[in-house]
Amino acid sequence: MSVYTYRRGSIFWALTLIAVGAIFLWQNFNPEVHPWRIIARFWPLLIIFWGLSKLIDYMQSQTHPETTAPPLFSGSEVVMLVLILVLGTIISKIVLHPSWQGWGWHIDDDEISNIFMNSYSYDQTFSDPLKSGSQLILEDQRGPVEVHGADTTSLDATVKESIRADDEGAAKRMSDRLKFDLVDEGGHYVLRTNRRSLPDDGDRVTLDLNLRVPQATSDQITSVRGDINVDGVHGDQTLFTQHGDVRATNIEGLVKIHKTGGSTEVRGVKGSVELDGRGNDIEIGDVTDTVTVNGEYGGDLQFHNIGQTFRFESQRTSMTAQKLSGRLDMEVGSMDLNGVDGPFEIKTSQKDITINDFKHSLQIDDSNSQITLQTSTPPTHDIEVESKNGAVELTMPPNSSFQIEAASRHGEVECDFSGPGLKVTKEGDSPSIEGTIGKGGPMIRIHSDYGAIRILQAGSQPPKPPEPPSPPDKGQRTWNATGLPSFASLFYHRYYYGFAQREARRIRVSR
Repeated sequence: MSVYTYRRGSIFWALTLIAVGAIFLWQNFNPEVHPWRIIARFWPLLIIFWGLSKLIDYMQSQTHPETTAPPLFSGSEVVMLVLILVLGTIISKIVLHPSWQGWGWHIDDDEISNIFMNSYSYDQTFSDPLKSGSQLILEDQRGPVEVHGADTTSLDATVKESIRADDEGAAKRMSDRLKFDLVDEGGHYVLRTNRRSLPDDGDRVTLDLNLRVPQATSDQITSVRGDINVDGVHGDQTLFTQHGDVRATNIEGLVKIHKTGGSTEVRGVKGSVELDGRGNDIEIGDVTDTVTVNGEYGGDLQFHNIGQTFRFESQRTSMTAQKLSGRLDMEVGSMDLNGVDGPFEIKTSQKDITINDFKHSLQIDDSNSQITLQTSTPPTHDIEVESKNGAVELTMPPNSSFQIEAASRHGEVECDFSGPGLKVTKEGDSPSIEGTIGKGGPMIRIHSDYGAIRILQAGSQPPKPPEPPSPPDKGQRTWNATGLPSFASLFYHRYYYGFAQREARRIRVSR
């Protein structure tokens, strides 16, 4: 009896290796081909053809009843399938979506192919007349760029070229072909380079530009990859970068930044700041006018000394502050604000909020988080707080006068203030605090679901939470005949003592 043993799966991986090798061989004859981009886009075909080969093998086995049909997938093949899915997804994210923030770095097929080449550096300088008050446009920059305002009537440039090539002769030929040109186009100047005319569309060339320009110069810089640093210029600045940090300091005028990665630092601006896109850390401070931030940023966000309106918009948070005289620090799960002179509004979720030294109205809507508010001066404007599944604590000076409507659904309330016009109800499903303190004044409205509400006087010390009992020492434990602690002693030591510690921590957190 013949035994059917032919399986298409046995040659599947051989064909896969041939196909991948053919793609990279194609690049050697055509530099415009990007193998990793092809693989990142079409890797799911690998699974499709693998599945078809398995299906054909299975159907062929059905025509040979003398053999046992092979399993559709073995255990090792399941592991291989999962590995292909993970690696394919990672390659697609890195190559096709280079600004993906989950990794914090960027690699594409050009960089992978260029790592096998040598790197050579060359320097050149040039200078061209540039009228004061002009706009300078720099497009398609690949590499870091610095612009410094100076007492000059020209653009003075120092360029460091980094070129990847097979040998020094090829790199030198590319460097000799590289040219810069400052073109006057009716009111603005365009700094152009012929980098794109070089092999591989100029992707093997990185330019580190250091520019000195007249102090009264507006700049518009677009960088494919590289940091942007602008300092000491008087004019509007428009900065675009895909993969790099942005730093703008000592600017007079509007600063507009659009980015898809990296950190942002803006300080000492006589004007407004607009930032949108996505990235990591942000520091913006000492701005005389407004600051607007729109996008997704996953690092540490710091804002301080903003003269007018500060606005922040993201998927989770919408915030507006007027006259941020102090400092605002924000992370993924928390926001700390110290010093705001004007009205403050925020709507967010899963973000603990702490506000100290506020002098105007507050409007807060938060969920699944703690809210802590404290002011060193009696409130003069309304306070509204809506909290879902989170505690609210408000601390004010003892001489404060206000009206209050506070209720906690399925929670508890506490109030250090007292008076004939105040009613505190601690029993029932909706404990509340209602009435007037002192001569009345601004309205305080607080509502919380499943969270405590505490209205405290500044300077009062909350009672200390009970300390957990000390665990029994060895002399207090009972020992059995084998010389080991008894079960009852171990139960007390591990369960009761642990419970007491957790309860003490819960009380401290609730305070």
